[in-house]
Amino acid sequence: MLAEVATVISVIKGLNEAVSALKEAGGNASGFAAVMGRFAKANEAVQDVESKYVGRLSVQDSMQIQVAKRQLATFNQQLKDIMLMQGLAGDYKEIMDRVEESKIAHEKEIARKKRLRRERIEFAKTLGVILFGAFSAMVLIVSFIWWWRH
Repeated sequence: MLAEVATVISVIKGLNEAVSALKEAGGNASGFAAVMGRFAKANEAVQDVESKYVGRLSVQDSMQIQVAKRQLATFNQQLKDIMLMQGLAGDYKEIMDRVEESKIAHEKEIARKKRLRRERIEFAKTLGVILFGAFSAMVLIVSFIWWWRH
């Protein structure tokens, strides 16, 4: 689990460097494409860790993922500002619409996985109660039969 979180952090650092380079270079089409590719990769890495370890992240890992999500939001704002200054507002909107669709689908998937996990835990508890009750009844019946015969 720690390896995946470390991977997310390293991808975020790479994105930070790419945004800084894009700011300094003034931005061109290939630069924007590279940065948007890194942004998408970082976003997917965060989503993968969240969906893979839903409900099982340690406090530290969860905080690191939250910080990474906040940094992604900051990078998103920086990219938006750069692209607006370059006159690429339409391109930015189209790209972010796709990212938003992906994010909504991811949030639905996370909610589904959390719900399934809760249902599995509830099922396991119910099954445990049923098995314990059946075992207790069996012990009681066997004990009663043994007592009655002796």
